[in-house]
This record gives sequence, C-alpha cells and structure tokens, in this order.
Amino acid sequence: MKNYFLSALVMLLPYAIFAQKTYNVKDFGAKGDGINNDQKAIQKAIDACKKTGGTVILKDGNFISGQLLLCSNLTLQIESTATLLGIKSNEEVDYPHHLIETKFPNRMLQDCQRRLLYGNHIQNVRITGGGTINGQGDYEPWMHVKELGTEKDRPSILAFVGCENISVSNITMLNPACWTQVYIESNNIKIQNINVHTGQLTPNRDGIDIVDCHDVLIENAQIKSEDDGICFKSGSEYGCNNIVVKNCTIDKLNVNAGNCFKLGTDGLGSFTNFEVSDLVLKNAFQNSAIVIESMDGAVIDNLNFKNCNITNCGQAIFIILADRKRTVPGRKARIGSISNVSFEHINGSNFTQNYPSIITGIKGHNIQNVSFKNLNFQMKGGIKTSEKKVMEYDGTYPEGSKFGNTGTHGFYVRHADNITFTNCKVTVNEADARPWIVSENVDNVIIKN
Repeated sequence: MKNYFLSALVMLLPYAIFAQKTYNVKDFGAKGDGINNDQKAIQKAIDACKKTGGTVILKDGNFISGQLLLCSNLTLQIESTATLLGIKSNEEVDYPHHLIETKFPNRMLQDCQRRLLYGNHIQNVRITGGGTINGQGDYEPWMHVKELGTEKDRPSILAFVGCENISVSNITMLNPACWTQVYIESNNIKIQNINVHTGQLTPNRDGIDIVDCHDVLIENAQIKSEDDGICFKSGSEYGCNNIVVKNCTIDKLNVNAGNCFKLGTDGLGSFTNFEVSDLVLKNAFQNSAIVIESMDGAVIDNLNFKNCNITNCGQAIFIILADRKRTVPGRKARIGSISNVSFEHINGSNFTQNYPSIITGIKGHNIQNVSFKNLNFQMKGGIKTSEKKVMEYDGTYPEGSKFGNTGTHGFYVRHADNITFTNCKVTVNEADARPWIVSENVDNVIIKN
C-alpha cells in the first residue's frame, strides 16, 4: 500500500501553485436565488481558471445549474452557506449525453452519460467547502427507472473519468437522480468527511461508485443510500488496486435493493490490495453487509476487513465466484478467481433474515484462502429443519438472498479451498435445528480456538 501522507503531499503541490486566484460566481452573474438558472455564470467562473488554475466560490445562496464542466488545477469551494441544486430538466442543454472516454474497452461506456459536475481527463481538482450539492433527483421523469431502462438518462451528482489527483471532502450530497458519485479509470482519489443521503426514491442510487481506479482513500464518510452504499466495479482490464476504506457508516435505509459494501457486480479486471476497517454497516433489509463478487473474470486478491459492525441486515457476508460470460471487445470471456481474503473482529447482530454467510465458487473453480478471526455473529435462528438443497449459481443477477435459508444458520461454504475460522462465535437468538457451518466440495476447513 502506498504511503498516503506522501500522496497527500503530492496532491497539495499543484494547489500551492495554481490556487492563487479566487472567483466568486456572483461576480459572473450568478443570482443564487434558487429560481434563476446559474449554469452559464458558474461555468464562466470555472472557465476563468483554465489557464492559471484557481478557486471558484459559491456562498450565500441556492444556485441552480445543469452540467458544469470542470477543469484542471481547480478548487470548487461550496461554502456552508451555499447549496448547488441540480436543475430539474431532461433537456440536452442542461444535461448533455456524453459517452465516457476510457483508455481500455469498458463495459460502463453506456452508463453515466449525464452528470451535474463532470471532470473529463483532468487533474488536480478539489471539491470542498462545507456546503451541499442537491441533485433534486425526485424529478418525475427520473423516478420511473423501468421506463428509462438504464442509468444513462439520469444525471449523477458528480463524475470523474480518466482523472488524476481528485479530492472530494467536507461536502454533503443529497438526492441524486442516479449514482451519487462515480470515478472511472482515475488515480489518486481522496474522498473524506462527506455526507451522502440518496433519499428513498428508486433504484440505482448508490452512495459511492469506484470503477477501475487505483490508489483510492475513502474515510469518514456517512452514507445513507437507497442502493449499494460503497460499490467498487471493474468494467475493464484496468481494475481497482490499492484501496483504503476506513471509518465509514453505511446505512441502507431498509430498502429492498442493494448492499452496504460491495465489490461487483461488474467485475472484468481486478480487485486487489484492499484495506477495509472500522465500518458500521446497517439496515440492508434482506440483502448483505459485505459482498465480494467475481462474475465476469475479475481477479480478486488480498482483501482485508477489520473491525466492522453489522446490524439489521439480511446477511453478513456473501462471496461468489461465477461466470456470466460477459466481456468487452478484444477480450475473451473468462472465469476469474478469489483468493486471500481475511476478516478479523467482525460483529453481527439483529439480523432480519435467516440467511447464513455464503462462500461459493463453481465446479472446477474454487475460492482460495479465506480466513475469519474473532468473529461474533448472533444469528436470528428459529428454523426447525436443516434439510435444504442449496442452488448453484443460475446465471441471473447475483444476490445472497437468492440462496435463501440454507441448511446452516452461520456459514455455507462450497467449491472452496483452505477456509479457516479462528476464535469465531456464531450463536442464535432462537433454537435452530441447523448446524452453524455446512461445507460441500471444500478442501481443508480449519476451525480452531
């Protein structure tokens, strides 16, 4: 893992050089009255920073805008007295569709075509200030997800594609129309001290989406999300590498969609070198607190989870290696791998369902080397019979809840090698006929104190 102190120093150097001038958007004609469209005025202030860099300030008002195109060496400072409001409009002039431009063939090309704040192949950008960005995603045309079909027609609050040195901090983001924030094929990303509340609207409103990015730090984030809370995706060979996530709370709002912390479902490249610690994961209703999926050929290796608390979720952990036969141009479909995953000091209680944690590969492709240490799970229990055939992956969208109440109340492990439990306690609140662990086609399950 890279030294983040050094990375932070490197990130700050450009600002020392470029963040000399400040530009108040009201000096460019912005009203900030919550009535007039300030898009052109704010964009003029941003464009003033293109040559020398600078800080664009929003303060004392509610500023309505459509898409704003960010530039390099920019600080966008939304102060605590200001709110940036995404305009309620489906017009192209407000939210133009734009296919993202990636270095590698990427499955995400058709998604995320509209956004309020857009960083396209730029560097050295900060969004900060203590203020609020409200996507106003309850606009009627954005509320009918099935009619729209995909995420391409609803704007995210912010998107960075092919960018370097991005910092988002001390900002509140509310009511996105789609994914709140997405970072695609970008490097050196710091997301710190943010609040996200997607509202209980309709699906596809994730809290944070990291797609094929390297050197990412997410810390001190408070996320309330209708869909996945923090989700890492890989739509290309670039993958996600060198990731730190710590001191975050993810509240799934008891909505019957999405999971708290997730790797996948899109997984073509890799997810490697993750350090995840001190998370509070709650209210996933029938779904999972932690999900790890290699469905499209992703190589998943060296993931470490520590000091996490799970409450009011349907399932604690869901790990699956399978084959959806999806790929991108120029690459044959393949089956990936999952190896070297560790969980330490994970507590779980008040589960809403009787779903055990599941670790499952597919025949001929076993998950390798998963360890659990100092777990304490208080399961729901109350099942009177333990005879249940567990489905193999059926090719549909993967969720742990689809496996239902298996023949175990704690862990179901299948098609895996070297699974270790050390000093783990799995109990039930009501008497349960099922054992705490069941394994099938597993080489070497070790249980020790």
